[in-house]
Amino acid sequence: MKILLVITKSEIGGAQVFVLNLARSLKRMGYDVEVAAGDGNYLSGELEKENITFHYLNSLKRNFSVLNSLYFIYDLYQLLKENNYDILHLNSSNTLVGVLSSFFLKKRPRTILTFHGLSFIDQNFKARIFIKTLAKFYFKILLKTVDRTVFVSKINYEVVKKAKIIKSADVIYNGLDENELHYLAEEKARNYFSKKCGLNLSKDFLIGSTGRLSYPKNYEFLIENFCSIKKEIPNAKVIIIGDGTDYEKYKTRINQLGIQNEFFLVGAIKDSYKYIKAFNVFTLTSRFEGLSISLIEAIFAEIPILASDVGGNKESVGGSSKQVFILNDIEDYIKKLLEIKKNRSHFIEYNTSLKKNFTLEKMVSKYKALYDSLIED
Repeated sequence: MKILLVITKSEIGGAQVFVLNLARSLKRMGYDVEVAAGDGNYLSGELEKENITFHYLNSLKRNFSVLNSLYFIYDLYQLLKENNYDILHLNSSNTLVGVLSSFFLKKRPRTILTFHGLSFIDQNFKARIFIKTLAKFYFKILLKTVDRTVFVSKINYEVVKKAKIIKSADVIYNGLDENELHYLAEEKARNYFSKKCGLNLSKDFLIGSTGRLSYPKNYEFLIENFCSIKKEIPNAKVIIIGDGTDYEKYKTRINQLGIQNEFFLVGAIKDSYKYIKAFNVFTLTSRFEGLSISLIEAIFAEIPILASDVGGNKESVGGSSKQVFILNDIEDYIKKLLEIKKNRSHFIEYNTSLKKNFTLEKMVSKYKALYDSLIED
């Protein structure tokens, strides 16, 4: 069986980690698997180590445009025509239009789309009603041409089903291989950040996160409310790992508030998960999510979590309301943060029990069964 996995970008990110882990696992199981993606060096570099063929598609962009979409359809058509794939597995809403590429082939591959989040159609996505209506129409029409649709969280599936965009789909949780996760011990991880930030952080209460510095991740919530957090936890400091379009805006605001020695944007770090044991709490303030890989990494790191109650975040923590907060509600955030600080060992024990829900073996076996069922149909 020959499989092509398609993802919008090749940069560091949760969806890219998903594609890498799935591709690597499928190859080890004997499948002929290849990957196609747009800009970025992370995914292509990691796939090269595994001798997995990577196809760069310049037409794949995160920002939607009709011209780029037409270019992508043509690009993907050429790739499908040359390689005769059995399965075309699209990842993210931007790649969905690629399903049209297969219409022009004599032998069409079976197609799968995995939603890693809802983007335009998420209730918390800021857009005009016209844009949201158009997006719903786009999904409703194109999803009819996809053989199987997968969601990474139950709540995302329920939202789309309720909007009558789709009637049925599969839900497959993201997964990680604990044996391939090599975390630094807390002391070493703290020393790493102490050097990076130019301060001794060994005695501080560290609130940490990993993610793109952009609108969906909502890090301005932490920046604007940091002083309120400090009133309750005087030794609190924040470390955010990641780059993005809002870096300069965030940096300027941090300086304006005078918190530059307490609130650190440390940039993108390869294999950033290795360092998160340094954090007393791993936080995610997102406006919308699918099923966050970074939250699963925090679960495997056995550290407490405090995430916005959006998308699959609550599912990630086993439905526990104690590790999610009402989006943009600083009072609820601080209340939950203080409870975690007081009973940290309890949350560590609880999160350790969640690992079994998010194993790579479980995720890959479900996708394998999906591929096999499509070929047998």
